[in-house]
Amino acid sequence: MKYAIIAVLVLAMVSFAQESRARMDSLTQRIQMLEQKIQQIEKKSQEEELRKLREAALRATQQREKKSGKLALKSFREGARSLQALNPEISVTGDMLMQHLVEAPHYTKDARSGFQFRVLGLHFQSNLDPFSFVKVAVGFNPSGVEFGEAYATWVNALPRTNLTLGKFRQQFGVINRWHQHALDQISFPLPLQLYLGKGGLNQIGFSLDWLMPSLTAQANELTLEITNAQNEALFSGKAYGLPATLLHWKNYYDLNRDTYFEWGVTGLAGTNDSLGFTFQGEHRWTTMAGLDLTLSWTPVNKALYRGITWRTELYYLNKELTGNRKVTALGGYSYLDYRLSQRFVAGLRIDAAQPPEPENKGELLWQVVPYLTFWQSEFVYFRLEFRHLQDSRQEQADNWVLLQLDWAAGPHKHERY
Repeated sequence: MKYAIIAVLVLAMVSFAQESRARMDSLTQRIQMLEQKIQQIEKKSQEEELRKLREAALRATQQREKKSGKLALKSFREGARSLQALNPEISVTGDMLMQHLVEAPHYTKDARSGFQFRVLGLHFQSNLDPFSFVKVAVGFNPSGVEFGEAYATWVNALPRTNLTLGKFRQQFGVINRWHQHALDQISFPLPLQLYLGKGGLNQIGFSLDWLMPSLTAQANELTLEITNAQNEALFSGKAYGLPATLLHWKNYYDLNRDTYFEWGVTGLAGTNDSLGFTFQGEHRWTTMAGLDLTLSWTPVNKALYRGITWRTELYYLNKELTGNRKVTALGGYSYLDYRLSQRFVAGLRIDAAQPPEPENKGELLWQVVPYLTFWQSEFVYFRLEFRHLQDSRQEQADNWVLLQLDWAAGPHKHERY
């Protein structure tokens, strides 16, 4: 019995020793694993600290080299210096028209029923450097090649003032500055074509656009343009002679978060003779004044779906002719443009003008132009337009039905200018 008890105690002690040894081995393994993890964390921490030290040293070196006039270190990647990035942006616009004169014989001295491709436009634009950019527009039409615009603009050349040099559409009122493919209707209003020429006022010279301190409105802008007096409708049509001067003053108001109102006045003066650049002798002068009004409502967050714009311009023309004759004429237009949805826009424009002729008392041309525009996308639109033209010198009115297709390929899209 005694030996049995001793044997049991010995077995218990051996079992306890084996269990204790197993626990010790397990603890030893855990300690080793923790030590390995600690070493890994310390290694990563040292590498991160070393990386930060290297970056700080590189920044300090670059700052020291910059102060000393030396070039800082730069890293170049593939394609970063590609010369293709220096090429100008190129866009192509197309303007096709189907027109039908309702009255027989379906043609006039200026136009006839049928199809015509009015213009194919090439547009180039590029930022020359951080201080200036350039825009060029060339048109191809059935009559040949038309030199549209080519000008460079220096932004903030003077405080709050931009300088433009070249050939450009001038800021007489509002829409004379726009390209034809960006109009709200198919063609320019009747008085603008009669007084400024079919293509509008587009001459060579310079323009200063000064964003004035707010005086009479929330934003005031004054534009001074001095150009060659080469417009054939207003001046001599020659590139030489006394320059023409244009002054436009714009006033802008935010009536509320959805509505703005803008009005402006324009004055233009130049000679319409061919005496050359001289202040001596008798010059024949052309002066013209304009008033433009715009009221636009575009609801916030719904600009693509709803909007109404009312625009009106009035013109007064005074042109001296040979033999002490003079042309005095009044004209204007007004239209309402209503966005029905994202794709459809409807509107109505009314034009009225005295013909620019010496004996025009009691004579009047007026025109009514309802239209509907379908925007397939921001690059393509179709426009259906009806045009009723009445001339007091003629018994029969002209009634036209027109369908326009206009498209733009490239970044230019249908920009106003």
